[in-house]
Amino acid sequence: MADSSLTILAVSDLHYTGLARQAAQPPYVHGGLARVLLNKVFLRLRHLGVRPDVVVVLGDLVENGADPEAEADLIALHSELTRTGIPFIVVRGNHDEGSERFRNLFGVKAGLREMGGYGFIVYDDIYAVTHETMRDTQDVKTTQKIAKANPGLPLVALQHAPIYPAIDSHYPYRPTNTAEIIDSFHKAGVFLSLSGHYHKGQKPRASNNVFYHTVPALCEAPFAFSVIRLSGTKVEVEEHALALHYPNLADVHCHTEFAYCATTVDTAAAIALSKCLGVTQHCVVEHAFQLYFEKRYAMSGKWQSDPKRIEEVWATPTRDRMASYRRFAEKLRSPFVKIGLEIDLYDNGKMMLAPEDAKEDLWDLLVGAIHFIHDFVPGKTTQQEAEELFLRDTAQLVQLPIKVLAHPLRFFAWNNLQEPKHLYPVVADLLADSAVAAEINFHAYQTDPEFISCCAEKNVKIALASDAHALQEVGEFAPHVEVLKRAGITPKMFPDVLFSFE
Repeated sequence: MADSSLTILAVSDLHYTGLARQAAQPPYVHGGLARVLLNKVFLRLRHLGVRPDVVVVLGDLVENGADPEAEADLIALHSELTRTGIPFIVVRGNHDEGSERFRNLFGVKAGLREMGGYGFIVYDDIYAVTHETMRDTQDVKTTQKIAKANPGLPLVALQHAPIYPAIDSHYPYRPTNTAEIIDSFHKAGVFLSLSGHYHKGQKPRASNNVFYHTVPALCEAPFAFSVIRLSGTKVEVEEHALALHYPNLADVHCHTEFAYCATTVDTAAAIALSKCLGVTQHCVVEHAFQLYFEKRYAMSGKWQSDPKRIEEVWATPTRDRMASYRRFAEKLRSPFVKIGLEIDLYDNGKMMLAPEDAKEDLWDLLVGAIHFIHDFVPGKTTQQEAEELFLRDTAQLVQLPIKVLAHPLRFFAWNNLQEPKHLYPVVADLLADSAVAAEINFHAYQTDPEFISCCAEKNVKIALASDAHALQEVGEFAPHVEVLKRAGITPKMFPDVLFSFE
């Protein structure tokens, strides 16, 4: 037992509202976003470099488990958990109902499940129509039976309703026979008890050699979850929240359904997510080159050296999909939602944007980007030549009416080249001279804090970008905040350092 160790991800109370018929949820409960919030938890863990050994979901996966379509909603959540490739244990909550259907789907029955040198006891407690809950007497006795049959196995209790400490509320959150449950835990040597149900959660605390933790609801702000590290019977709890509460967290770069390279991005859900997660302004941005050309040609980059083809597209009234995107974006425009384009160069330094689409009042923001470089040949162009071409294009790009330079040095990583740190001050000078902000970007890339520090020293504004191509990337600014801190930029400095819309 002394050598056992395990990392647990604990989430609770998703209250997912998918296909099942729903009663109206309070505005602070975001069950409609539950699937993406769950995905965002795993994205956050990847940024933190954490891969749990087991995922524990502590009940109330769906809002209305009594509806016939609830099974489809549970299957959807089961699919999200399965995709992670991490073993998971699910507890039934009072909203989940249909115990047999629930158990059959998730393959978990009440009782013991051994994993990683630990024994997880799953309790399927009884809920009355009055919302009161209790643990069956036989289940209370089972705790000690399990302990007796498995001497030396460290035991973790999993249930939906919180056990300890007491909760001052008229709503009966805790089981009516809590005293018996607590006594059974102590006598059986249970060292950790995990619960959900009480949406506010309860800070971890120990009582009579049992460590209790109630995990807050994932469906309510701040959208919290817990990482629990076990070493023997020593327990360490890290509490995390998807929502961030810092000033000036404007997302300057969030893609839409118009992007060929997007996967699960959904603009309506993205805007709702940003509002929930503490983003102060959300900018809808799309690749201009993807709007002008069909997918295969757009993604080839051949248009960069084909001005005739570009001019032909620009001469058409619709300019392929640009007119549709303009109408779409304009309808979204509000004090919270800004609209823009991500633009590239073509024909050795020209802005790849039709004159009709470049009118100043059309967009709140133009984001400049280097996705392709004319004269760069993968596998043949040397590192030094690539650096010279990159500086040439960057110098030309910042002279255009852009406000932000997207993923400033990502071109090198994406082309299997070394990121040239010696160019950091050179690029920072170009940005400072042109009053263009440097973007922090974590879409398949990691911005170097050293570059951000270099930009900040030269009074270059720093822009935050989800560069979301998938819905779970929206509003995920925890790694950005960490980069800022590592660059010496504290949250108190955000109002002065970070880019925001006027």
